[in-house]
Formats: sequence, structure tokens, C-alpha cells
Amino acid sequence: MTIWGVIHGANTDKRQSNNDRQELESWIMNQIKQDNQQLRSDRESDRKQFSTDLEALRAKKDAMEQELNQQIALKVRENEQLKQRNAALEAENEAYRNRYGQL
Repeated sequence: MTIWGVIHGANTDKRQSNNDRQELESWIMNQIKQDNQQLRSDRESDRKQFSTDLEALRAKKDAMEQELNQQIALKVRENEQLKQRNAALEAENEAYRNRYGQL
């Protein structure tokens, strides 16, 4: 009877130890799953924020590009007008020299 009691106690301890180990493993796995889910959620949130920021930057870039293109077009027109004005002044100057000679 004593031997049976020792064997039964050892088997009971072994089962309890096995159950405790399984519960601990299960708890650890659940914690890891929760942590992973939180990390995925955080990563998705960050990705959405980066996407929003990127779209805002693209909009700003497009607006700046459009403004700069308008300024370039204005400067090109001004340059053409100045070239025409210079050509007209050179023609007037040439006509003056032809009429009155070189100074």
C-alpha cells in the first residue's frame, strides 16, 4: 500500500507538473499572440499615418511645382518682352546712327 501510495503520489505530481507546464505554455502563447496583434495594429496605424503624410506632402509638392511653373512661365514672358524691347531699341539706335552718324 505504501509503495502504491508513493507511485500514485509520484504520478499525481508528474500529471500536475505536466498540467502546470501546459497552462504556462498556453499563457505564454496567448501573451505572444496578444503582443503580436498589438504590434500589427501599431504597425498598421503607423503605415496609415505615413500614407496620410505622404499624400499631404505630394499635394504640397504639386502645389509648389505648379506655382514655380507659373513663375517660370511669367519670367519667360518677361524675358521675351525684354528681348523684343531690346531689339526695338537697337533698331532705333541703328536708325539714329544711320541718320546722324556715329558719335
